[in-house]
Amino acid sequence: MDKKEQVARAALGYISSGNVVGLGSGTTASHFIKLLGESSLRDEVVGVATSISSDKLAREVGIKTVDIDSIEWIDITVDGADEVDKELNILKGGGGQLTREKKVRNKSKNYLIIVSDEKIVEAIPERLPIPVEVLPFGNRTTVKEMESLGLKCKLREGFVTDNGNIIYDCKMEERSDLNKLDQQIKLITGVIETGLFLGGRKVVLVSDGIEVKALK
Repeated sequence: MDKKEQVARAALGYISSGNVVGLGSGTTASHFIKLLGESSLRDEVVGVATSISSDKLAREVGIKTVDIDSIEWIDITVDGADEVDKELNILKGGGGQLTREKKVRNKSKNYLIIVSDEKIVEAIPERLPIPVEVLPFGNRTTVKEMESLGLKCKLREGFVTDNGNIIYDCKMEERSDLNKLDQQIKLITGVIETGLFLGGRKVVLVSDGIEVKALK
């Protein structure tokens, strides 16, 4: 079985009848949405999507979706990740929907990340840059301020988020305290959100193609 499908199928075991389910973005999360739509739980849950494409897919497979402002909380969110480290810090935003993903996470009682084993790294960000969602207005000024923090940032050409903003992918010139860096970036006027999902309670399901392990 494909690793993404295997871990997405395992995630169904965490869903209960009556749940409000946060529906993540990306290929692994899409596997989960499709499987949820095929399951007996389809008509017994409602979804809160983290992107326009995830909302469209959920509706196509018969899952009712609602606006995040219409509910008090989300019982569980199931989402993918670009990198997960040994401290269960997460790097997200490869698909560019990091702000909506973080908004949904922050309203969730439980947070379930589903990944294949190659996404596990020693410490994020290891192989990938940190995505930062930025307001288009004055973005060159914004990026100069980000680079003053020791980042080397590159505009993601031709990409616009579901919020109508742009993404800069930023590499650290040298490793620093991620919590401090995250706060420094977000204090810059024009920055919307970063792809650093640090701390917080979560479960990470990891597939190696043979079995699925749960990291807590």
